[in-house]
Amino acid sequence: MVNTAKDIVNLTSLILHIDSPFISISQSSNNNTDEIYTKVTATIRDIYGKPLGGKKVFISDSSNSNLKKIKIYESNNKTEITTVSEKNYEGFFVKADKQGNVLFFIHPIKSENLILKLFSQILGDTKPIPADHAIYIVDHTLDEIPEKYPEPEILNFIEGDLISDGGSKFLVRIPEYDNVQDGDYILFIVNNKYTGNVIQISGKNYLSKFFPLPYDIFDKEKDHFSYFSYIVIRALGDITKYKSRPLTLTYKGNQQNQPWADVIRIYNTCQVYSSYGIFPDSIVYDTVDDNTISQYKKTNDLAGLFVQITGTNDPNDSTKVALGSEVTLNLYINSKTGIIHWSCTRIMPYAAGNAGKNVELTFPIPHDLLKDRESYEDRSSMIYFDYQVGKDTDLNVTYGNIWQATIDTDIYS
Repeated sequence: MVNTAKDIVNLTSLILHIDSPFISISQSSNNNTDEIYTKVTATIRDIYGKPLGGKKVFISDSSNSNLKKIKIYESNNKTEITTVSEKNYEGFFVKADKQGNVLFFIHPIKSENLILKLFSQILGDTKPIPADHAIYIVDHTLDEIPEKYPEPEILNFIEGDLISDGGSKFLVRIPEYDNVQDGDYILFIVNNKYTGNVIQISGKNYLSKFFPLPYDIFDKEKDHFSYFSYIVIRALGDITKYKSRPLTLTYKGNQQNQPWADVIRIYNTCQVYSSYGIFPDSIVYDTVDDNTISQYKKTNDLAGLFVQITGTNDPNDSTKVALGSEVTLNLYINSKTGIIHWSCTRIMPYAAGNAGKNVELTFPIPHDLLKDRESYEDRSSMIYFDYQVGKDTDLNVTYGNIWQATIDTDIYS
């Protein structure tokens, strides 16, 4: 049977999202792993963003033998799924529900070190697509591993406050540790939790390099300590006897309080409207003042501004967000009377509007964030919007272009 265009699967939608990519089993567990698991999800869509319900997704691992060392359960986390052999691959099938959602659970069978690298595909229709993270199953909890290896080294940082100068990433190097082996995985830990960031050693001088990591892995509360460390897992899955000592720091955020300066931005700039409503004459171009935000009491959301982001079902238009995407809008204000950084996440509609291809996602901006933002004595105060699909820590996060204007508002505006 030949697929129609509407049946063609968006390959990105096949990416499995691993909820807990690091599964640790206490030595005192006595192999009781019933309550130790990770959730795995995806939402299967066609190339126009429409969910594809009822699709059978085949899940496999990079090593055929690994699936015999785990148990897989259906969405109720009770009914076990059996593995099958398809085209020389061991794997299992999971059927998407009516909304295209795929959900299953992975449990370790016993306290045994293991690395799972899952792939998903629609047999006969797509190639295998790797999951967003490998799953590391280890036979110790982090608390049970003694500290010995040296702390990670952050470029141009020794201790105290870590501050971004406008970039989204910092550079880290791992000092030599005992018995370094080619193929070792270095998993980065913050506050005793795996961050999802990992490097694999390849070659003799690999540890002499600095590697970029996102600032977003650190505690966002600016007065809280972050304890930054790493563990080592051998290529075959065994965790080493020791972990590193932690590097203690306080992440103070982006000192510029502006959208990241070093990311690639593919989407169009958002459209900003005044509190008068969403219509062409209400578009805000370069100035936010008292009048711009004055009609907030007449809005349902007490909004001083409205921001719209365009989504599309056109798979060839990469300048707009795909339908059904989770979109995060970021607001930054630098003013004499206050520094603001605010974010809000909403889902782009799943269906296009009457015009056919595009649809708008609207964010009301609370008036309270916008009032009393006075100009500096020697320069204008500034307001910025940008948006992103995904988190800063995601490998495939994508960003929209930056909207900016001056802002000067009174406390009574």
